[in-house]
Amino acid sequence: MKRTPSIIALVAICATMAISCKNKANEPTPEEIQAQKVALADSVLAEIDALVDQYCDASSKAFRLQAMELTDIEKMVKPDYLLDPSLSGTFVTKSQKFNALVIYIIEDGIRKIYDMPREDGQEAIAKLAAELNYPFDTDFSVSDQPVSQKTKARYDAFKDRGELASFWQFEIALIAEIDYIISHNPDLFFSKISEEQWQQYYHRKTTRLQAIEKLAKYDDEVALLLEFRNKYRISSSDQEIEIVNQSKESAKQFRIANKDKFIAKRNALLQ
Repeated sequence: MKRTPSIIALVAICATMAISCKNKANEPTPEEIQAQKVALADSVLAEIDALVDQYCDASSKAFRLQAMELTDIEKMVKPDYLLDPSLSGTFVTKSQKFNALVIYIIEDGIRKIYDMPREDGQEAIAKLAAELNYPFDTDFSVSDQPVSQKTKARYDAFKDRGELASFWQFEIALIAEIDYIISHNPDLFFSKISEEQWQQYYHRKTTRLQAIEKLAKYDDEVALLLEFRNKYRISSSDQEIEIVNQSKESAKQFRIANKDKFIAKRNALLQ
């Protein structure tokens, strides 16, 4: 799926031209506009893949909270910040349900590594997945497939359903939830990953946020995701975020200093 930067730029230009022609004689059809959006999204994802190729994506070395191994002593202090599964019936809007589903999926993995009961959480996942007609894999605790393959499969599935914006909503919710979990116990979670794993995760995260910024210019639904990201931005300066995330130690300190902001951002997903 690799494409050269020139091809990616050409696709973006074509998308811009197509959408800007609405008021001209040769106005593109909704189908043509949608095709341009999909082409642009494909090119952006290809760009993301190219940027992270230099980082290891083998399942055994990927940054996965759900695959971490805790000692018996560490497991004794159970997390009290997970979303109560009984709340799954209180979410009304499609966005609330979708974000809650992502949260429950990630937290099912957290319950797994802490040896906590999972039945109620899995029932909440099944309930919301059925209401949303979400047919994709909801078990993130399985670590036998590279992260990139699972991401690509999820992307293709959403594209086939004509719901590409939902893919990016999934990414926004996933990022916010992982930051939320880490911020509650940064010493523990950063002690479980290598510098290489952190760099891999951080570059995948930042390239996805950059993709949303690009696609928001052409897709109203993605634009709403960008509004959410900007409203709950931890820092007003991208450069500052880049600097503090150069190492996992600085990233840990950043989450300690901004714990309340990370919690507020995740909780806002459910509002």
